[in-house]
Amino acid sequence: MKAGGWGIAVACALAGCDEPAVPKVQRHEPPPVVRMAPVETHPFEDGYNAGYELGMKSAAPGAKIPGAGEVEPLAREQAGAAPTRTERWQRGFTDGYLDGFRKVVTGQK
Repeated sequence: MKAGGWGIAVACALAGCDEPAVPKVQRHEPPPVVRMAPVETHPFEDGYNAGYELGMKSAAPGAKIPGAGEVEPLAREQAGAAPTRTERWQRGFTDGYLDGFRKVVTGQK
């Protein structure tokens, strides 16, 4: 090889000999804070409890379990004009009524 060729060969060989790779320190940033209004669950729970009690009182062992569509008018009637008895309260009432009714009909404890 000529003198210029050796220089190129040495330069190419040394090009792969960079400083040893040092891992970069990754900074873990905390997740962003998301501000959301809390979801109010009390209306559903209050309606469920009211419906559950009425469903247990209205049921008899061996009776036919009503469908949700049959209970919804009763939920609206029980809600009346009370501003706290919203649609969420009425859904809770319907679910509670059906659960209480079903409990008596099936004889669960």
